[in-house]
Amino acid sequence: MSKFKRVSLAGSEELFRPTRPELVPDVPDTITEMVDRRPAEQHYRTLHLTSEEVELLLEAIQAAKYPDRARSKLPLDTFERYDGLRAKLQGTRDA
Repeated sequence: MSKFKRVSLAGSEELFRPTRPELVPDVPDTITEMVDRRPAEQHYRTLHLTSEEVELLLEAIQAAKYPDRARSKLPLDTFERYDGLRAKLQGTRDA
């Protein structure tokens, strides 16, 4: 027989007690009727990306998805291409 002794956790029954939802009483300044809100208008725009830009976008997504992978610093031209693609996607520069 093992000499291992089980210790009962004091207060563990508190962890497993059933929860009761706390109901907030209605007060006079509580809004109970539905608020009529119109959904925000969605604006769509079309972007025409070259195959090089799509490949660059995929590389950027891969780098963002796995940031812990060891990578050397980006060459300046690649960094500028990323920046140009970011600007095109944000619509801050005419491309």
